[in-house]
Amino acid sequence: MSARGGKKKTTKLSRSARAGVIFPVGRMMRYLRTGTYKYRISMGAPVYMAAVIEYLAAEILELAGNAARDNKKGRITPRHIKLAVANDEELNQLLRGVTIANGGVLPRIHPELLSKKRGGRLRVETQVTVPEKKPGRPKSSKKPTPKKTKGKPGRKSKKNVENDKETAANHSEEEPAGRRWSPETVSRSSRQRTCSWDRSFL
Repeated sequence: MSARGGKKKTTKLSRSARAGVIFPVGRMMRYLRTGTYKYRISMGAPVYMAAVIEYLAAEILELAGNAARDNKKGRITPRHIKLAVANDEELNQLLRGVTIANGGVLPRIHPELLSKKRGGRLRVETQVTVPEKKPGRPKSSKKPTPKKTKGKPGRKSKKNVENDKETAANHSEEEPAGRRWSPETVSRSSRQRTCSWDRSFL
């Protein structure tokens, strides 16, 4: 200014510069005001919020950069962010309900699916289970039921009638069950045979 004693010009500093954070404090204040018209917001609330979000972003970017370097990549992808968050216990607990697009899943193979080397050959251990024998039930002494024949009830089929005739003829030819063989019956039958032969020669 002139030498007349006017005010000196001062450079205008933003609230982010005055607070010493990178994230915009004024934008955080605007976001806090949306939807909260009936609440009074202090001047320190957006500064605190900007500092917390800046710390979380720096932490995630550091771990994601390490994951990208391990995979020999020069650019951070959603996959690297997913691996960084999943491998950190606190971040994983904080973002347990968050789904990262194109992030994939953690590489994990069940230990039972891994093969073990034995004698220079690959063998997979499998557990063989032998089924236990159940105690069998005692066999029932039921008589086999006769097969049902086709046709009207009360009538026998032709095959059944023929079978009945054959069985009746066989029973007629056989001797009665009450008759017993004795020496007397044998001598009588032999005499009758000799008599029949004598008559034929006459």
